[in-house]
Amino acid sequence: MLGKYVLSFYAKLFLVVNAVLLSIVSSYAMMELLFLFKEKSINVAWSYLVNLIPIAFFYLLPLSSVITMMILLNYIFSKKIDLIVQSFGISPLKFFSSVVIFLIVVSFINLFLSFGVYAERNKNLYKIEKEFKKRQEVEDLILKDAWFSKEDNGKKAYINFKFVNIKDGSVVGVFYVKIEDNKILELIQANKGLWVGDTVFLSSAHLWDFKEGNRSVQELTIKLFDIKNAKPIGEKIEYLHLHQLLTLYSLGKSVGLNYNLYMSEVIRRFISSLSPIPISITVLSYALKRRSVFVGFLSFLPAFSLYWISFILVKKLSESMPVSPFYGLLPFVLLVILSLKGIYYLSKGFRV
Repeated sequence: MLGKYVLSFYAKLFLVVNAVLLSIVSSYAMMELLFLFKEKSINVAWSYLVNLIPIAFFYLLPLSSVITMMILLNYIFSKKIDLIVQSFGISPLKFFSSVVIFLIVVSFINLFLSFGVYAERNKNLYKIEKEFKKRQEVEDLILKDAWFSKEDNGKKAYINFKFVNIKDGSVVGVFYVKIEDNKILELIQANKGLWVGDTVFLSSAHLWDFKEGNRSVQELTIKLFDIKNAKPIGEKIEYLHLHQLLTLYSLGKSVGLNYNLYMSEVIRRFISSLSPIPISITVLSYALKRRSVFVGFLSFLPAFSLYWISFILVKKLSESMPVSPFYGLLPFVLLVILSLKGIYYLSKGFRV
């Protein structure tokens, strides 16, 4: 009964805190739309907010869950509920177990959505900003590290450009792979080329024909779509779904690309989604141990820093060094250890 009461109170606070935070984000987005967008129609504003709010909720969850926890603890301390519970011999872990389970459920829902829904929302935001946001001319005409895909008669093709100048059609760092039934049929690599209309011209491209077992260097053309449509279609790694990331990871290992880059994105989404669990448990344990909301807030700073360092490090290792991105998880592992220590404290009793 007590667990249901605590859960109900926390859930209501959780909704209110997220509503406030998302309102602040929405207000900022509306100001941005008012001053930085070329078109200021209601349709554009609605589309922008519909795609922005889920992404904001995803990234703000570690903060919102801790703020909610601090408000809950402040209420519990002010009413001396913790002392009453302690007198009945109920451990803090049992008392707050419903809240911890709530956070675990929300975090895993976030994890599931991060590999599909959130990635799509992120991609939509990118398209809206590319189409309607005011930018300098150079920014408008340059596309970096963009992925495109197409399908023809059951055969899928992925193409990556390290750099595309949409103004003159020059492309640098071309990688193209065609697959069927998870088997590589054809691979093309070229240092540079020219994109005119719906065709990419490669003057000196390396071609691997795995079906025939041949390798050659020749002039090649790749049919895509009109370059004018490239800006809103080009995909960054953050906008790829899980199956696309795993496909590119597998292809990268097969053809010698930096496959760690795609695994790092998978890892980043895991730790972003699950971070509210160890952060909240760590904050809860320190706040209860000292019976102080302020101490709980102070513990949030190093806990969040460990998560954020890990989030950045996982990507940096995969980008700049031939090192597994899993090494970037070390700070997050320290955070998990802190939370496990917190669970031990919570299982023993208040202010052990």
